[in-house]
Amino acid sequence: MNAKGLVLLAGVAIVAVAATTYVLQNRSTRVVTDRRGETVFATLRDKGADIASIELQDGDRSITVVRKDNGFVAAGSEYPVKLDVVRDIVASTATLRFEEAKTSDPSRYGDIGLGAPGSSDGGKQIIIKGSGDATLANFLLGQRDMSVGGPQGGVYAKIGDAAQTWLLRGEVKAPTSKSDWFDNVLARIEPAKFAKIELVGDNKDPISVSSPEEGKELVLANIPEKHEVEPGKITRMSGVIETLDFQDVRKAGNGALAPRQYVAETRDGLVVKITPVGDLGENWVRIEVSSKAEASAEQAKALSAKVSGRDFRIAGYQVEMFGWTMSEMTSEQKS
Repeated sequence: MNAKGLVLLAGVAIVAVAATTYVLQNRSTRVVTDRRGETVFATLRDKGADIASIELQDGDRSITVVRKDNGFVAAGSEYPVKLDVVRDIVASTATLRFEEAKTSDPSRYGDIGLGAPGSSDGGKQIIIKGSGDATLANFLLGQRDMSVGGPQGGVYAKIGDAAQTWLLRGEVKAPTSKSDWFDNVLARIEPAKFAKIELVGDNKDPISVSSPEEGKELVLANIPEKHEVEPGKITRMSGVIETLDFQDVRKAGNGALAPRQYVAETRDGLVVKITPVGDLGENWVRIEVSSKAEASAEQAKALSAKVSGRDFRIAGYQVEMFGWTMSEMTSEQKS
């Protein structure tokens, strides 16, 4: 073989070695692309009935629910959560399937919504555990992608601590707000049953609205001369207990109680007291329930069982009224 042939053969050998080295170094990333159609969390399908807890972190909102007796409760407050929500999360997670491998470069995670939870491009972290603290599913959910096709489309995800990200086929049905985990209506009270509602304390003149008889509208007491009630203010006061609901719940803390109270009383003797707790801007309140008559005793007992030992976050516009004075309740009459 002449010198030119030897040089050519050596060049071919170098290229072959380089190509082999590249394939060996990148074999792991090529293999993961062959998982299309596989179930992501196969053990979850077999052990779905053994769910012990679910953790979800979405932005600055987080919740852990744990099994208790025949249902699930929120950790800390032990307030019951909806069984349907737990079933939806578990069932929809169990049906996820691999569609296509995506980036394993952390600098690109944010492009598909898989940044760290709480960041501007962060994902939604979900951890499902079974008996014995065994992890059945641990993944970060990112942006939806309907290009996968089908009614559910797909979603970008990162499984456990692995760097590899995926486009998965399916959709995880998880609540988008904290209140969606709960049957968050504590009570509904018919407006005709309202006897009196007051805002008292904090060295402010009391604001009191009352109904002279069943079926009559609530009327503001002690309206200043040449003033009239601001439209909607009485409705806002009564609306708090007409549908007594909440956005979040926690175990009662040690925060200071505000000096001003909301007190509502019905014609059958049910008394509901609501007091802001801690920073007023956080919208947390403590609720106390009692009864002045046998007619409302059972209702008071049932409602007390829900609220005792817990604080509740309510809507900000409801908390605003704790700062009201008569000047906010009324305005000068127009001539």
